[in-house]
Amino acid sequence: MRIRSFTRRSVMQSLAVLGGMAGIAGLGGTARADSLPVLPDGIGRGRTVGIVGAGLAGLTAAYLLADKGFRVVVFEGDSRYGGRSLTVRPSDPAYRQWWFNRYNPQALFAEMYVSSYRENPASSPVPEEQTCRFRDRRWEPGEEDGPVELFFNAGPGRIPSNHYRLIDLCQALGVEMEPYIFLSESNLLQSAAFDSGRPIAFRQVNYSLLGQLSAAVAQFVIDGHALGQISAGQRDEVLQMLKELGNLQSDFSFSATPELGYSVQPGGWRRSGVVNPVVPIDEILSSGFIGGGNPEFSPGSFLFNSNRIIWQPTLMQPVGGMDRIWQQLLLSPIGAEALTDYGTGGARGQALADRGGEALYLGDLVHLGHQVTRIEQTDAEGITIGFRAADPDGTVSERSERFDYCICTMAPNLLAEIPTTLSERFRTALRNVPKTPAIKVGFQGKTRFWEEEDQIYGGISWTDHIIGQIWYPSEDFTAHTGVLTAAYNRGPMAAVFGEYDQATRISTALEGGERLHAGYTNKVYADQGLSIAWQHMPNQVAGWPGDTAGSYPDIYRTITTQPQGRLYLAGDAYSYLPGWQEGSVDAVFQAVTALAFNLDVDTLRAVQ
Repeated sequence: MRIRSFTRRSVMQSLAVLGGMAGIAGLGGTARADSLPVLPDGIGRGRTVGIVGAGLAGLTAAYLLADKGFRVVVFEGDSRYGGRSLTVRPSDPAYRQWWFNRYNPQALFAEMYVSSYRENPASSPVPEEQTCRFRDRRWEPGEEDGPVELFFNAGPGRIPSNHYRLIDLCQALGVEMEPYIFLSESNLLQSAAFDSGRPIAFRQVNYSLLGQLSAAVAQFVIDGHALGQISAGQRDEVLQMLKELGNLQSDFSFSATPELGYSVQPGGWRRSGVVNPVVPIDEILSSGFIGGGNPEFSPGSFLFNSNRIIWQPTLMQPVGGMDRIWQQLLLSPIGAEALTDYGTGGARGQALADRGGEALYLGDLVHLGHQVTRIEQTDAEGITIGFRAADPDGTVSERSERFDYCICTMAPNLLAEIPTTLSERFRTALRNVPKTPAIKVGFQGKTRFWEEEDQIYGGISWTDHIIGQIWYPSEDFTAHTGVLTAAYNRGPMAAVFGEYDQATRISTALEGGERLHAGYTNKVYADQGLSIAWQHMPNQVAGWPGDTAGSYPDIYRTITTQPQGRLYLAGDAYSYLPGWQEGSVDAVFQAVTALAFNLDVDTLRAVQ
């Protein structure tokens, strides 16, 4: 047995990496400056990393490693970037040109603009290609003022304010952010159990409940009963609090108040307005609005969803669509040392030559249409990634490349099915990571009728219909058109919805919309509707992995026992935030920090 000797350089690098790990793990406090990994400059020089997947996780890993001297190749099986972060835009050539002029004037990596997609024909009831035909009918190309931005976030659509790692990454990339509105009190609630299925504004139900509960508790206190640890001397303070909470009268009773909203708005002269009536508490209790259960598999509580830490204000969205995050990753400058010899010939080599070989970007490291078929470590010095890709003559062949390390962001269930040198126990755990189906439908509105008729500016309306929700755009308020997320469901109901053919998905979305907005069918361009069932998308298995850490801790413990040799796994499946981009990004932060740590430090352990 021998003890490894440490140089001053390795000790300094170790301290730097340990500092980064402490910040990521929360050991160094909650300082925002520690949210991005701190890796020593040049630590990757002379070393190669193969990254599987060009979604947010894979591109973030490439961004962090290429900056520190690693030579990087990113393999993506699909013909597009982004993975489950998919934003779909109009196929109209004039709109597309306007978009590139605004966001990517050099027109680099043209596949970043997505106007069509296709579910897996082998499994999906919607095998045909879907093309976005949204159009701003008032815009003429060449006008100084651009069109209303029309995009459908078919994947993630919001960022909670406590997801600071992702927010800090966006800040580092220069991604402009704006508010995403989760709740407008004008949003509608609808269920078959309430008022013969008629929708009602959130505020009318919410403040009816608050007022009646406050009045009941106030009477309880007035009658001399104690509230837990509150002393008798605080009786007046408690009553005052309840009066403010429920907007009670001087005698602590509750009656209709402006918080319930108006059926006739107040205005000038003698227009005093008409306040909406109180909804009796027994009707609220039987309405279905209280909800319950795991919101991952059900709509949850229509009334209390906004109290959840992941949905409460403030939420944010990138200006122009969620894909702006990974698009800015693609456009991040890199040094020439990040390129490997692989894939620099042919059309790619010509593109690099046209740029003089100096202007290099992260997107130059990404190879679309490269389906990874095996990941094997056959010795202690490297790892081989096998893949299927088209040759220059168009024929598809099996090839392989050897790397020092691999970071794989492939869905765990898919990784379990390809040849690897992982143990059978590890592969079984990957195979058993739970999956959550998810579906969305997108419609363009002929007008912004939700604003004009219902004073809804952003937020979500909820229904017990299978569509689950309607999201209203949080951008371009008072414009003449906009895009609705006309259905969003997950879990068992999404599994059912996802088995509908396209015509049924669209007609079902229209039916659900009619429950919330009378005449809805004629207010949207239904013939241009888009639908997506993530459990049927190529190279995906679901909308997101289930809560493995909470529900299957043994499986989670196994899949997060890393690295496995020279293989590191990253993505939201390996986090406590499945389904959120924050979980994906932080798992990558953990992986790249651990990789750097393992390069130069054995943490004073004895080495055989």
